[in-house]
Amino acid sequence: MNIQKILVPVDFSKFSYQALENALLWGEKFNAELTLLHVNTLFHEHFNYETMVHDCQEIIDKQEEHLHQLMGEQAEEIRDKQVNIQYQILRGRSAAGAILKFISEHHFDLIVIGTHGRTGLSHFLLGSVAEKVARLSPVPVLTIHHSVERVDIKNILVPIDFSNYSGPLVKCAISVGKAFSASLHLLYVHERATAASFKWMVEEIEPQFETEHYLKDQIFKKMSSYLENETDNVIMADIKVGHPYQEIINYADENEIDLIMMATRGFGKFDYFWLWGSTTERVIRLATCPLLTTRHEEVSQLSETEFAEKPDSSELS
Repeated sequence: MNIQKILVPVDFSKFSYQALENALLWGEKFNAELTLLHVNTLFHEHFNYETMVHDCQEIIDKQEEHLHQLMGEQAEEIRDKQVNIQYQILRGRSAAGAILKFISEHHFDLIVIGTHGRTGLSHFLLGSVAEKVARLSPVPVLTIHHSVERVDIKNILVPIDFSNYSGPLVKCAISVGKAFSASLHLLYVHERATAASFKWMVEEIEPQFETEHYLKDQIFKKMSSYLENETDNVIMADIKVGHPYQEIINYADENEIDLIMMATRGFGKFDYFWLWGSTTERVIRLATCPLLTTRHEEVSQLSETEFAEKPDSSELS
């Protein structure tokens, strides 16, 4: 995984400072350049509409003068971290829209964004903004939950679903694990059927799955095939039965996971529900550790240095 440029949206809240701390860690590990980005959201609820017509430009100019001062001070505070820092201030009606537009116009290898970063200056990094950026960003996004305290990465969790992108995602996780000298945990969750029409599946298939050692052996063999001859990381693998997002959260809490890595597609007929429609969004909201999400097109690109051949383009459709 080659990370040279990292974008860090900030809003001067304690939550965005937590995201910045994590971004600095990644910047130091990968010798990457950091760009701090603040979006001055115009016409929010704190804007005085009575003065808007006559004094709008003057108000905006004063706001941005103050923002430049804040951004400059923040950048100066972290220059001793031996990471190259620059900053940018944009105007926009939508924080998420402005961030995504900036990403599309500039090259970045990683976005680091905090959730629930509410501040009096603006309602900038709300959870919904971070989720929208993670869902639509063309590059990997590292979301930092407001409760995150640990910064170092020692244990990485990779939920896998045996889609075409699970292998490349594991390869990518291995490279991140090497950078941080972290242990790798692979987790497969057997989806629990909840609809009434699937009651027979719950009653007949799940008990069989939980007791059938052959099925579990096959799953562990498939997991092992992703690892090849990798022995540098301590590798652990587990199988759970239940709702994927809940099992992922539980495993992360019980095993002191410092980073979760997920692809946002790739579960066949369940891909929408398993890997984005509910699971990834819920993990972003509930995980107490950072979550690195990549779109399915990116996974192979991120791990291409690990493979002799890149996936055929037809596989990415």
